[in-house]
Amino acid sequence: MKINKQKLGSALCTVLILLIWYTFSGQQLSYKGANDAQPVTDNAQDKIVINDREEPKKKADSIMPRMPTEDARKELGRASWKYFHTLLARFPEKPTNEEQSKLKKLIQLFGELYPCGECSEHFMQLLSKYPPQSSSRTAAAMWGCSIHNYVNKSLKKPMHPCENILEDYDCGCGDDEEKQNSDEEDAAKINGVLLQTEKEQSG
Repeated sequence: MKINKQKLGSALCTVLILLIWYTFSGQQLSYKGANDAQPVTDNAQDKIVINDREEPKKKADSIMPRMPTEDARKELGRASWKYFHTLLARFPEKPTNEEQSKLKKLIQLFGELYPCGECSEHFMQLLSKYPPQSSSRTAAAMWGCSIHNYVNKSLKKPMHPCENILEDYDCGCGDDEEKQNSDEEDAAKINGVLLQTEKEQSG
């Protein structure tokens, strides 16, 4: 009896697909208990709801290894600060709630994933003490300058003057008309911005 090779190949592929489907759809791969995190904090404000249950938030820590080479840390720092300040200087002047939330998430992840572990830990401590300000471009840029100066102070480096932060990090990227028209407004606002150190701004 002669078996058609094509039919045999199709049958074997079908059996293989069914076997793979059966293997990966079994209960042994379910992630029951994945949300059974151990309590990290007892503070009621640090609770989140997962699957209709209140769970403690995990404290954000750096997941990156230490960076022992000072030259590498300095080079990374210069590039990171350039990106960080340029991002904040281009943030919308009147951001939506979603844009504000995205900026805060990005800054949080930036801190957690920063490639220098010890730098990341220090930055995360600063974020905890001085949460990101995202109510406007000016508030975000001034907050970023303030955070940079806290880092400079700990490294015994000179302070960066914050009054020109928007101009210092203007990338010349061909900004839209709204930004060009708001430059004078930004300069006036910088002198009146007060950074909140213990709480996030309400806007």
